[in-house]
Amino acid sequence: MSADRVSAVVVGYSDPPAAIRAIRSLREQSHPPAEIRLVDNGPGGETAAAVRAEGLEVEVVAAAGENLGYTRGVNLGAAGAIGDWLLFLNPDAVAEPDCLALLLAAGSDADVAVVGAQVLLPDGRVNAGENPINMAALSWSGGYGEPREHAPARDTAGVSGAALMVRRTAFAELGGLCPDFFLYQDDADLCWRARVAGWRVRYCPEAAVTHDFEFERGDQKWFYLERNRHWALLSNLAAPTLLLLAPLLLAVEVAVTARAAGEGWLGAKARAWVSLARNAPRIARWRRSVQALRSAPDGRVLQPFRGGMDTALIESALLDRVNPLLEAYRRLVLAALGRLGA
Repeated sequence: MSADRVSAVVVGYSDPPAAIRAIRSLREQSHPPAEIRLVDNGPGGETAAAVRAEGLEVEVVAAAGENLGYTRGVNLGAAGAIGDWLLFLNPDAVAEPDCLALLLAAGSDADVAVVGAQVLLPDGRVNAGENPINMAALSWSGGYGEPREHAPARDTAGVSGAALMVRRTAFAELGGLCPDFFLYQDDADLCWRARVAGWRVRYCPEAAVTHDFEFERGDQKWFYLERNRHWALLSNLAAPTLLLLAPLLLAVEVAVTARAAGEGWLGAKARAWVSLARNAPRIARWRRSVQALRSAPDGRVLQPFRGGMDTALIESALLDRVNPLLEAYRRLVLAALGRLGA
């Protein structure tokens, strides 16, 4: 068994019973965490109060009744952690007893920064895990609805933030989760930035958690997904790559905007544009910090990224037709980056 210590961080929000189940599952691990740090984002600190009432041994990092957002909550919980690794577990997820031990084994190489678990629906089917990222920074729940996978750990582009373990030194080097994201896309962005900085990202299917997941389509979610997707694109891609991808990114923007209009969330899409414009100076500063850590060219970073998009959560005859074209575009971009050495 690995001797590495794990600090688990759970960010709770207004569902004390779920957080209690998540924390209990951490206490029952074959390799239990050295500490469990709870950040209570809910009003009144009811999650922290409920956990204390259950007699669970946790360190409550914040219970001020202020919703910091998931990203700032995680960063707060990680600050001062003692573990060699940080485990971020969603408060509505329950980890299987050997989850931490398997994640640690998958991350045993010194150049691995992030390891993700397989995330299962309550009925045992796949919720997420090896989460693809495409060249337009769209990311989705990999394998959604498929049977549970049993396979060795492997390198990948992205993993689910529902059960994500990151080396503490790498997390500090990368500046944590982007605090301005608030929520959504933070897992894909962290994995992407880790690869830019030369770290590896791995997916461990045998390490598993059960997550009571429901795909929400509200305006708030679409706003954060779209705003944060563009923030990641503008921050994580080198300038030559942005130029090479410009036609693809424009085409995807037109397609996403048309879909937003058809599905009734065009207002959220417009608010995302406005937020990006207002936050341009913050994005520029964040980009400088990301690029300052670059040790891997985009030609290598983007190798495991997808061209198109394939998910059971979104049905689209248009995607079926254009995915081969998008994949061909991806190969052309990677070939051009290889010739440029970029």
